[in-house]
Order: sequence, then structure tokens, then C-alpha cells
Amino acid sequence: MTSESVPCRWTEPSPTQTPVLKLYNSLTKQKNEFVPLNGRRVLWYSCGPTVYDASHMGHARSYISFDIMRRVLSDYFKYDVLYVMNVTDVDDKIINKARKHHLLSAYKAKLHSLPDVIKDVEEALQVLREKVKNELGQLTRRLCWSRIATRVSAALNESRATTDQEAAKASLIPVAEDTLAVWLDAKHGAEVTDYSIFSVLSRHWEDEFHKDMAALNVLGPDVLTRVSEYIEEIVAYVQKIVANGYAYVSNGSVYFDVAKFSSSPDHTYAKLVPEAIGDAKAMAEGEGELSMGAERQQEKRSKNDFALWKASKPGEPRWPSPWGDGRPGWHIECSVMACDILGERADIHTGGMDLKFPHHDNEIAQAERQKEAQASIPPKEMFRSQTDKYGAFDEQGVPTTDNKGQPLSEKQLKKLRKEWEEQKKRYESRST
Repeated sequence: MTSESVPCRWTEPSPTQTPVLKLYNSLTKQKNEFVPLNGRRVLWYSCGPTVYDASHMGHARSYISFDIMRRVLSDYFKYDVLYVMNVTDVDDKIINKARKHHLLSAYKAKLHSLPDVIKDVEEALQVLREKVKNELGQLTRRLCWSRIATRVSAALNESRATTDQEAAKASLIPVAEDTLAVWLDAKHGAEVTDYSIFSVLSRHWEDEFHKDMAALNVLGPDVLTRVSEYIEEIVAYVQKIVANGYAYVSNGSVYFDVAKFSSSPDHTYAKLVPEAIGDAKAMAEGEGELSMGAERQQEKRSKNDFALWKASKPGEPRWPSPWGDGRPGWHIECSVMACDILGERADIHTGGMDLKFPHHDNEIAQAERQKEAQASIPPKEMFRSQTDKYGAFDEQGVPTTDNKGQPLSEKQLKKLRKEWEEQKKRYESRST
């Protein structure tokens, strides 16, 4: 036997355990073993972008991280992942940006003399300087606006000294654009009635966001939801919280009662970041720039309460509700859309670190109260109040026709029957 034919020794490896996946849990503040609620099915909701401007490095960092985790779950651990992401297309930032762009475009389209432009920019600069003074605690913003004011002031001096008025005007307006936009919005923002400007802006930046994610090789969501497409569901969700006594109506807006929620022995507010309760800067960011005026703050029972529904002011988009025309608060949208697609429980909820408080903490609070409110409704009554949608019901309370008397399709009936069965389980579980 030659040396080449002598069999090599091989030690059989010992069998190893199935790899265990651990993920960081913001609630426990440590890594926990990941165990899905439904076998190999993973239900995942991710807070998406507020589409009012271009994506930045923070977006890239967040969504690349989520994408890596998603690929590990699906490609290595072979989980069946349903990844849902929302797009916030109704928001104070979008309203601000769209109105300013709209008013500035109209201003540029008009024929102004150089003296008129100089006068307008001087007035706008004064408004800007007042804005800088009022940005208390917002050092970065104050520095940004101060730099803009310095540039605009220098451009004004150059325009006053020139003899070529058309060239001076063509030079001054671009430098003063941001300053003029703030001034124009303060003067004429409430006069805007073309609400399509808000959807045009948001859809543009949403498209740009998707292009950026594709360029980064980030997988798209399995389901994409938009706030503007969920207004009816948001109104119904808020109604349940109001009916349960944990939200109150004030001057056409609806606020979540944080003190009442916190006083309940079954609930704790700000589970993720309890030390942030009372953080004025974080709460102001959560409520939105257009919702922080003195009159809005006076509507609240406590400064910690947050808006579920905002009464629309002139120049803002609006939808009908039992409390008057308005628009959704920021925090309510994710609770509604996540529950609609994934049900009452999900395995993973992701978002930026800056969203933990107040956004995610408020989501938890309102979802807990809505769940209890929903469970208290007898299944036979769950649809009967929706007379704007349905006209007739069977003996169990399931709709059979729409509000115009037209029979519902088999697909609609199947969906409603499933909802009825789920409500029956919730109601019976509560009763026992």
C-alpha cells in the first residue's frame, strides 16, 4: 500500500446547538434572545421618514442598520419577515416647508423694483433677528439663523451701493430666499388655500428618499403606509381613546391625558426614557413648531399632554372629524398603521434613537389605552356606530350593506367577519 492510499484521520465535529439570535431591547436596555410570537413569522414595523426635505446621514445610518438586521433574520435565520414602514406625509414641518416654497415662488414671479425688494428684505431681516432671539435653548438653530442674517445684511449693503438695479435685485433675492420665506409665511401663510401644495412637496421628497435607499442597496418595505391614507382609521382610533376617558377634547383638538394614564396602576408613562418626562425641548419637537403657540399650550390640562388630533388653523391641511376639521398628531399615526397591518402585537419596532421619547413612549401609552377601549366593546356593537360606512347589519352586528344600501362584496364580508371574530375573543378574554 502506498503512502498516498493511507486514509487520513478525520475527527468528526461534535454537533452544536442552533445559533441563538439576541437583539438589543430598548425596554429592558439589554440584549434579549429573540423569540417571535408566531413561529417563523416576524412582524416588524419601522418608523419611516417625515418627507419634507432631502435625506441625510442619520437616515442612511438608521435604514442601513435595519436592512442588515432584516437580511440576517431572513437570509441566515430563515425567518419569514413582514417589514412595514410608514411615510409621514402630514406634519408641521411639511406644512411649513410647502407654504414657504409656495409663497416664495409667487413672490419671485411678481415684478418688484429694487427699492421694494430692499424694503421687503429689511423687514424680513428684522423678523429673522426676532426669531433668533426667541430660539431659546436651540443653540444650533440660533447659530444657523445668525449666519443667514449676517449674509443677508451684507447682501443688502451691496444692493444699496450698486447702480445696476436689475443685477442687484438678481443677486439679492437668492441670498435672502430663506429670510424672505419666513417673513412671507408669517404674513401670508394663513391665506394659503391650495392644499395640494402639501402633497406635492411630500410626494417629491418621498420619491427622493426611495431613490437614496435604492442607491444604498437598502431593501424596500414589504408594505408602505402613508398618514394621508389613514385619516379615517386615525379618527376612529382617537375616538376609542376619548371614549375610554384617557383623552379630552379642547377647542377642536384632542389631547392624551398623561396624568390620568400615569395614575392607573396598570400603566407607566415613558417606559423607554422615564428620565425624559418634562423635557420641554423633546416635547416641543414632538408636538411640532405650528403647535407650540401659547394658545395651543393653554388648551392642555398639563404641559406633558400630547396631541392626538390637531384643530387645523388657516393655511393648514384639514380633514373632517367629530371634533371639527383638523389633522393627526404625530405620535398617533404609527400606532394606527402598525395595528392595522400587523394587529395588536408586533415582534420588532424600530426607529431612530431620537424617537424613543416622546414618539415611541407616546405610541406605547396610546396603544395600551386604545387596546383596552377596543376590548370593552361588545362584538355585536363594534360596527353599529359606523353609520357613515354601513347601512344594515346581521343578527351578530356584522355589516351587510354600505351606507347607500348596496350589498357588501364577499371579500369585504370576509374581512369584517374576521374582525368580528377577533373582537369576540378580546371581549370574552376581558370578561373572564
